[in-house]
Amino acid sequence: MTKSLIIKYRNFILLSIGIILILLSLMLILYDRYALIKDEVFANISLKKYNELQAIGDSNIDNDIVIDNDQEVDINTDYIDDSSNEDNQDNSNENDNNNDNGNNSSAVTGRDYIGFLEISEINLKTGLVAKNSKYNDVDKNVEILQVADYPDVLNGNFILASHSGNSKISYFKNLYKLTLGDTALVYYKEYIYHYKIVDIYNVPKTGSLVVKRDPGKTVMTLITCTKDSKTEQTVYILELFSKTRNEV
Repeated sequence: MTKSLIIKYRNFILLSIGIILILLSLMLILYDRYALIKDEVFANISLKKYNELQAIGDSNIDNDIVIDNDQEVDINTDYIDDSSNEDNQDNSNENDNNNDNGNNSSAVTGRDYIGFLEISEINLKTGLVAKNSKYNDVDKNVEILQVADYPDVLNGNFILASHSGNSKISYFKNLYKLTLGDTALVYYKEYIYHYKIVDIYNVPKTGSLVVKRDPGKTVMTLITCTKDSKTEQTVYILELFSKTRNEV
């Protein structure tokens, strides 16, 4: 009896299953779109808040450019590894967010950003925390390496690192789409620093790498794991070509 009912209503059952699968697919697509829009909105709100604070001014900020002629630097990149369990990375990031304010927006508004990184070609806009912040970690944010200079250091090297996998903390997942000549902005203090990519190269993932750049130029270096490779990292060298006041 049951078998005959299944045969009788087979088309109806298949149609129902098909509709359910389509609805589930639509829900996943809408959720991903919602997450992207939410992240962009929070980033814009946080950047606006940051700009407003810079407009007020900070008497403790020294706006003079510091002269520093550091040469090539050998940096430890052992901890930048996208082969680690991304689920654990997500959980770690979510736990930190919950410890802040108990909601997702704390990842953007609950931390004291000292600046912002914006790369319009890949729709990246994210805050940067100070080197001594507990959130300055590749498993939480785009990390400013301890050996890095800040953007206002003449001939300095502003070195940033992030994951390139598929987790929520993979801020550099689309860096591979960038090419020579693409630009990036860094909002720092009351200025916007304009950088242009002048070199892209891969290095073996050995735990350290040497940044190859012109020591007579002010640069920014971006480091992440190479797409579709478990043995290499990609280094992006960007040279500063303009500095403008951040007019809010």
